[in-house]
Amino acid sequence: MEVIMLVGRVIIYWIIGFFLLSLAHELGHVVCGLIHGWKLSMLVVGPFKIYRETPDSKIKIGIEKNVMLWGGVGGTFPKENDDNNIKVWGKILLAGPIVSIVVGTIAGALCVFHHSLFLLMICAMSFGMGLICLIPSKMKTGITYTDGTRYKRLKSGGNEALEEEALFMLVEFSLFAKEEDLYPEKIINPLVNSKEPEFKYYGYYCLYHNAKINGDDEEKEKQCINMEQIKDKVPKIIIEDCKL
Repeated sequence: MEVIMLVGRVIIYWIIGFFLLSLAHELGHVVCGLIHGWKLSMLVVGPFKIYRETPDSKIKIGIEKNVMLWGGVGGTFPKENDDNNIKVWGKILLAGPIVSIVVGTIAGALCVFHHSLFLLMICAMSFGMGLICLIPSKMKTGITYTDGTRYKRLKSGGNEALEEEALFMLVEFSLFAKEEDLYPEKIINPLVNSKEPEFKYYGYYCLYHNAKINGDDEEKEKQCINMEQIKDKVPKIIIEDCKL
């Protein structure tokens, strides 16, 4: 009976800890963005979210239907297009893992004076979350690489840096560009030339959009075929984002 009760406590503590630590991690990203003058886009923890439907809309509370995002999402966006935004983005990437490690350190210190299973689990879980997200690896969380991997790619130079910059500029473009504006080559080329199918899919979509604006039906058909050929390798959330 004692073993069953212990297992039950561990499960309950894990669930509570996961939600609390995911919230702390994502708030690290969000608060860092807000400090630099950016606006909240989305904060997701489990099935719950607060979000803006458009850059200028008010914040709403809702339920996140995409299970892939339940692990946690903290997003902010710049108020204006600026060359310095990419540097701020680098800081935001690191903020979440750093907060996780700090929380783990505090929980570990408290555990020394207050012998608590909950604090011990918080310490281990928070450190684990921070290190997994901070140490560069090939692992992905959802549809993108981990925070530390993206930061390393951003700072490494070469094709990886160009891909990360292109993904960031893609978000900026969607925020500030008009519907009839063309995607620039500095966004398209790194994505189309990427080895990652989800990146290529975005690149093909940009080419499709440009062909649509230019009235080039042949190019539109070509990019539709390109997208269809790799569709099975691309997360559903990206396909839904790239509406033809």
